[in-house]
Formats: sequence, structure tokens, C-alpha cells
Amino acid sequence: MNLFRVLIVSTLFYLISMPISARCAVCVVQGMSGASIAVLVILSAFIFLFFANWVLKKYLDKANN
Repeated sequence: MNLFRVLIVSTLFYLISMPISARCAVCVVQGMSGASIAVLVILSAFIFLFFANWVLKKYLDKANN
């Protein structure tokens, strides 16, 4: 449980410390079309959810044993 909390807090600190322009997809990828931005968002969400699911399964399996 502590590892999970540390992971969440460190991720929040990282996201908060990023400059505002780095969080704006339109500002960062000015030369790309809207469709390519949508593909990047969908793929990054898929990758994030894949790893989050993997970590959660490992955590729950460990907690159940």
C-alpha cells in the first residue's frame, strides 16, 4: 500500500511541476493535425491503462495471498 501511495504522490508532484505549456497538446504539437493528436492521446491512454492494470493485478494477487 505504501508503494502505491508513493507512486501516486510522485506522479502528482511530477505533473504539477511541469510547465503549463508542456501540458497543452496543441501548444506542443503545432505541426500535427487533430487526428494525429487524437491517435497520440488514445495510444498514450492505452499504454497507461495497460501498465496500471498490470500493476493493480500484481498488487491484488499479492494482497489476496
